[in-house]
Amino acid sequence: MFARTLSVLSFFYCFYYLYGLDCPSDRTTAEHAEAQLHNDLFCAYDYSYRPVKDHRSAVNISVRFAIKYISFDPLEETFSVHSWVAMKWKDEFLSWDPTKYANITEMQVESHLLWTPKMSLFNADASLYQSEDIYTTCLLDSNGTVTCVPHVPHSGICRTSLKYWPYDKQNCTLFFGSWMHTGEQVNFTFFKSRPVILDDYLNGPGWKLLTVVPERLPGHYKCCPNVTYPMLKYVFTLKRESAGPAAIVVVPSVVIVIITTISLLLDVKDVSRLALQCFSLFGHFIFLTEIGYDIPKHSADTPIILLFIRDSMIMCLVSILMTLLLSSLRKRLEPAPMWMVSITRLVTSGPGKYVVFTEFDASDTSDKKTLTENDVNEDSSRKTSEWIMFANIVNSVVFIIFVLVYVILLCVYIPKDS
Repeated sequence: MFARTLSVLSFFYCFYYLYGLDCPSDRTTAEHAEAQLHNDLFCAYDYSYRPVKDHRSAVNISVRFAIKYISFDPLEETFSVHSWVAMKWKDEFLSWDPTKYANITEMQVESHLLWTPKMSLFNADASLYQSEDIYTTCLLDSNGTVTCVPHVPHSGICRTSLKYWPYDKQNCTLFFGSWMHTGEQVNFTFFKSRPVILDDYLNGPGWKLLTVVPERLPGHYKCCPNVTYPMLKYVFTLKRESAGPAAIVVVPSVVIVIITTISLLLDVKDVSRLALQCFSLFGHFIFLTEIGYDIPKHSADTPIILLFIRDSMIMCLVSILMTLLLSSLRKRLEPAPMWMVSITRLVTSGPGKYVVFTEFDASDTSDKKTLTENDVNEDSSRKTSEWIMFANIVNSVVFIIFVLVYVILLCVYIPKDS
């Protein structure tokens, strides 16, 4: 009961405040020329249809983008542009004679009172709501020219190309146009001079804007031969700021290649050789994990640095297996096969001896036996030397092959900053 009484009293108070009080004499409706002009222009104006007196005429809209900020998310493949979009068109119902209104040649009007074009982004990000309406203050000229410059963010889809990551460049394209009107009704065009302005542009985090190329597509389609659907196409070329990713991935990748190659020059009985190779193999896994955090999981193409680390990891594993094999060969005490002895003598007696530049130490406590007869010791040493010499040849050949393969991989798979 108390709530109902309070509601009734509130209603009567509001009614008395709005209609019961008389407006003071000094607060009457403005009678100056601008107010009169505003009343005359909008007394019978309807913004729900195109502002042309002949329905067969098109509304020509000039568009200019003053880009302020760009952000690009390669993981989600979304591209956002924050800009001031200048649009100019002629409203045939909003012209006046300045001599009748104290020589007023222009006035400011809120956009919700005017007919404004709805410029749609065709490849917009569907997860975000993006309004097509304009909410700003527009400038109205006496000849009916309307100029609106709203601050509009646009977010679209941009497929990433990561082949040369982290020195990659991305081409992101935005398509604008009217969603329902044909080109014979609403015709979007560019400003004749400077359709894109970058005077106050600030680069987003991790990316540098190289170029913006505008292009108007006439919109001729086979399905609709009698009408057109023109679009404004903007191609943004972005370059990744690659100093950080290169320091984290590219440079260490080259370092582990050098470590793997140098380890082949060490003696197989040296523990540091196997330790370096195992460390290099572990480093490959670390870099693969790091790249997995930085690139999209389902990108259109594979980064060539990823292919380089993959192939280098396989070669590193081969070097570890080769070290274990050579370590087993140099400990053999039984006589070497004749084919092995023939290969060893052929290489060491011909030009091939110049490619055998690794020399393993023949002394090894594990190979020594307590023998009393000198001829037996000499025979055991001769047998062991045959195996060690063959291991030297195999290690030298493997080293040369590794160097050649790594040079090819570095030239083909390591991305370069253009």
